[in-house]
Amino acid sequence: MVHILDVLNRLENKFDRLNMSSPSNNNGLFINSDPQPTSQDTSPSQVQSPSQAQSQVPSLPASSDRSSQPETPYRDDPMKMDVPKSYRHLTAAHKVLLWPTIYVHLLNSGIAAATDLQYVLQEGTPWFINLEMAKYPQSLPYDVCLPCYALGNNQPGQAARVAFPSLSSEYMQQYSDVYFNTFNVIYPILNRDNFQNETIPAIQRHGYGDGDPASVIALLVFALGKVAIEGTYGNPISFNNNCASGIRGGSLERPPGLEIFNEARRRIGFIVSQCTLENVQILLLQAVYTEACARHIDFWRSTVAASMACQVLIKCAPLDWSSDRGDLVKRAYWTCNLTENLYHLDLDLPQTGISELEDHVPLPYFHTDVHAGEDVADERSHFQYHFLAMIALKRLISRIHAALHDATSTTGEAAVDHTCPPVALVKELAHQLESWRQLLPRQLQWSDQARFDFPSVDVRSTHTSGNLFTSDQGPVPINHRYNLDVVTAQLRTRFYYARFMIYRPFVYKALHFPELMTKADVDCCALALQSACRWPLAMAPPKDKKRLVPYLFAWTQNFVGILLILRMTTVNECLGKIASERVNQEEMDFTARMLLDWVRDVRQVDGIAEWAWRLLDPLYNNRAFNA
Repeated sequence: MVHILDVLNRLENKFDRLNMSSPSNNNGLFINSDPQPTSQDTSPSQVQSPSQAQSQVPSLPASSDRSSQPETPYRDDPMKMDVPKSYRHLTAAHKVLLWPTIYVHLLNSGIAAATDLQYVLQEGTPWFINLEMAKYPQSLPYDVCLPCYALGNNQPGQAARVAFPSLSSEYMQQYSDVYFNTFNVIYPILNRDNFQNETIPAIQRHGYGDGDPASVIALLVFALGKVAIEGTYGNPISFNNNCASGIRGGSLERPPGLEIFNEARRRIGFIVSQCTLENVQILLLQAVYTEACARHIDFWRSTVAASMACQVLIKCAPLDWSSDRGDLVKRAYWTCNLTENLYHLDLDLPQTGISELEDHVPLPYFHTDVHAGEDVADERSHFQYHFLAMIALKRLISRIHAALHDATSTTGEAAVDHTCPPVALVKELAHQLESWRQLLPRQLQWSDQARFDFPSVDVRSTHTSGNLFTSDQGPVPINHRYNLDVVTAQLRTRFYYARFMIYRPFVYKALHFPELMTKADVDCCALALQSACRWPLAMAPPKDKKRLVPYLFAWTQNFVGILLILRMTTVNECLGKIASERVNQEEMDFTARMLLDWVRDVRQVDGIAEWAWRLLDPLYNNRAFNA
């Protein structure tokens, strides 16, 4: 299957390049279908359908209903020329704030936080990044560590190796087992068999040494194992109206496993400048730990460092892709690529160029893990399928953003443009997305009606009865084996996110150009609203163990945008009519409650969510969506 995917990907890229260079093919069906939106020669602004090229308008039409709207930068104001400029520096998640109808509604609401929108208008997404940087001006505390003693087996010329009494063999095994059943299922950076049969025994014999990559990797694995345990079973960091926070273990400033993590980062400095596989793995593990602590900028910086080292490794070091080590390099590469892509799309953080190597790095085979472990744990977790599925979905999402939401795109959400993407293009993207779901292995498949159900984990049996996801799991923590709930929620929610982004331009059109809505536009708008409802990731159990949720930062940004759109269904006539006739009201109410709970909880550790809550709380106060 992996070989077939590789071949299809290469053929697809060739067809894309032929299509982009063909002057006769201008029907818009494959606008920038290259999954690498950073390439200059595939900019969506270079290919337009005839309807796109002829339907640009200078301003919102006078027939639009805005009699109650005051003068804003969008109407007869010199600042209106700055809107496209600021728009180019906003991600798709943040552009919703500056949609004219939403912008005006927020200003008219009298909410104090709405006055900050002028800075969003002027600075774009960097203004949000400053909020996050201000949230954590200092690094994680470094005043806690593990007690240790020196070993007497040092080699001449080497620094003293030490042992940590509190990290007994029992704890080492427990932490590593938990790590491989949780974080390594999402980020398959390490090989379980190699770590447990080679790395741990070597450390038990020789201790932990400075400049020893294996020592640092082991300490990071143990720290993440402790995060996974306490992030699931630990005490909530706070309570709100008798509701426990979904951030468990440790405290706001002192996350679980900090004492072990500090021992690792004390030793990282000795090897941080290397460009080896082990160095890339260390930087990725460090990134995963900082994300579990909600240190999102630290997470991004560690990922960038890993991406740069990974590029040097791939370009300069001789690699045998068919070897076990080559497969680990492939895993590290695609982990870097996935992470960097998501943060670029949702936060406009700069890319390192690692995506340019996609055509040169094969997909991982995971052949060394298929029979690893006493109970074939990795095979039963199906983490290989999840990872490969996320890679394919990432390519589709990149294609969607490039065709519909890129800063240079003219297909839908500009303040002075009423153009929507051609319906043929939208249907093609939606068809590709649905084909991706239908072609998933049976263990990963689901239907819209069964989005909350257990997957068919065992191909020899039907799916487990009951729901995997619920609105409330109760006071007792739930831990599904192999992190089943989190990986399943991530995959399904990312699918609905992609479908929502395909149809979102029609929500913009309904809000700003209701008199131009066609039946096809109404259908697409309704699909956008339906796709934004009931995302599994915002439900229990994942919402109650947020330290284990991957890319926590990016999800929160998208939840804020959806909440603003759902709120507009109660005040905008056109969007409200579509919602009342085409979308289940109970599902919208339920979605708003779940997402509000999420933002309320995450604001404790997230600077952008903290600001967004000051906007959303009064906006939803005393409304039908009481949380």
